[in-house]
Amino acid sequence: MSVPSRPPPVRRRARRPSDGPSGLRRAGGYDERMSITLLLSVIALVAVLGVVAAIFVGGAVYVRRVRRDGTDSVLAGARKRRELRD
Repeated sequence: MSVPSRPPPVRRRARRPSDGPSGLRRAGGYDERMSITLLLSVIALVAVLGVVAAIFVGGAVYVRRVRRDGTDSVLAGARKRRELRD
């Protein structure tokens, strides 16, 4: 059994029209690299999820305060803060 002295040559495939300018294979018309549109979409999604989470956390804090102190106490505290601000 003989052992080849060097590995077989690498066969490169021919360029296709669907290849991008960088030579990357395009799937569905898009380069394999992350596009700015995808990046902005992900940032917008994270921002919206952050706002929704903040609303839920704020609601939970308010409900806890109302259950612990009572509605009248919470409203009296809000009135006092408003008077101090004016």
